Amino acid sequence: MLGEGLFILAVSLSGDYKDLEYIGNFPNCIIAMKYFKENCSQHKAASCTLKKYTLLPPDHVDVNPFKFDIKTQQSCGFVGVDTRTFIKEE
Repeated sequence: MLGEGLFILAVSLSGDYKDLEYIGNFPNCIIAMKYFKENCSQHKAASCTLKKYTLLPPDHVDVNPFKFDIKTQQSCGFVGVDTRTFIKEE
């Protein structure tokens, strides 16, 4: 099923799937379930489905910790510390 799209991992504390909580997007269910086993030990059940078949609320925002906008010019070298933002303790 690779190449079909993202998979959604949702977890349930109760184990009856009535309290599913969105965890994140994954490239496949093998990786999603590995994440579940390693990071969601307090949850009793997990669901992994293709995003296109998952009913998400209209205001849903995907969680992707690697997606962010850089607002300042970046350097490939050493980045110094701007001491003008320090507060001097007395």
